[in-house]
Amino acid sequence: MESARDKRTREIVEAEDLWLLDSVDTEGYVCWGCGITMHPAAWEKDKKVRAYFKKKRHIQHHHECDADAESTVIRQGLKESVRNILDSAPGLMPSGLKLIEQRPVVEPDIAGGESKSSSTRSASSASGEGNSPERQSRRQVNAIRNICRAFIRFPHDRGMSLNVPGISGQIYMTAFKKLRKEVQPYPEPKIFYAPLLWNKFSENDEKLIIPLSGEWGKDEAGKPKPTRSYQIHIEWTSWSKAKRTVVRKELEAARTEAIEAKDKGLKDKAWVFFIGEQDAENPEIFYVCDYRLICAIVGHITYP
Repeated sequence: MESARDKRTREIVEAEDLWLLDSVDTEGYVCWGCGITMHPAAWEKDKKVRAYFKKKRHIQHHHECDADAESTVIRQGLKESVRNILDSAPGLMPSGLKLIEQRPVVEPDIAGGESKSSSTRSASSASGEGNSPERQSRRQVNAIRNICRAFIRFPHDRGMSLNVPGISGQIYMTAFKKLRKEVQPYPEPKIFYAPLLWNKFSENDEKLIIPLSGEWGKDEAGKPKPTRSYQIHIEWTSWSKAKRTVVRKELEAARTEAIEAKDKGLKDKAWVFFIGEQDAENPEIFYVCDYRLICAIVGHITYP
C-alpha cells in the first residue's frame, strides 16, 4: 500500500514521507480502511526502491476494506470513468493541495499506551465499521504526488474538480501541462510534467539540476544532438538533509522502476511533475523551491 494511518496522530501518511524521518516506528501504522497493522518497507536510506506499507502474510484486510479495493478501482479507472467511486474515496482523487508545515498534535489522553487503541478505533471508524461517521469524501493533500498519480490513473475522470492555489485550471484536465519539445515560455502557471531522463543529475549544496527533454539538431557529422533542453533547478540551500533525501530518493526510485518496466516490455515511463517558476530570461529553466511541489512517478499516460 502507498499510504497508511499513523496510530498516534491519526493522519494518513504517504510511504515516501517516511524518508523524512530519522527513525521509523515499524509498529506505528494501520490500514486507513480497516485498521489492521501495516508495516513500513523499503524506507531505509540505502534502498533504491520506493517505500511502501505491507501487512503480515497471515493477516487479511477486513471484508469490504476501501484500501484493499483500491487496486481494483485503479485498474477499472484506466478503462472507464469511476467517478461514482472517486467521489467517496478520500485519497484516490484528491480535491486539492494545501501545504501544511506542522503535523497534527497528539492529544495528551491518547498518548503512550492509549494511542494504539484510540488510533486503531479511528482507523476502523474511517472505514465505516461500528458507530462510525459517514464514509469520507475526497480530501486535500499536502504534496502534489497523489494528485499526479490520480492524473495518470484516472484519465476518464480528469473533468473532476481540483483546487491548487496559484494554478490556472479548476479541473484535472486543465491544471496539468506537458512540456513541449520546443522550448517556449509558459505564461500560465500549471502542474508541469515531462519524461524523466536517465541522465545523471547535477547537485551541490545550493541546488539540484534535473535535465529534461527539449529540442534536437544535428552536429557537423549529421548526427542528432540536443540543442536546447529544459531543466528543473531545485534550490535547496535552506532545506534539511531529510527533505533533500526525499526528492533524491524518489527520482532514483522512479528511474529504477522505469528501467524495470522497459525490461518487462511495458509502456510505462518515468515522469517528473512539478510546480515551478519559469525563468523570465531563460525559458529553459524552471525553479522549484518546495520538496512537496515535485515528484517522480512511473506510469503510462493516456489521453482519451
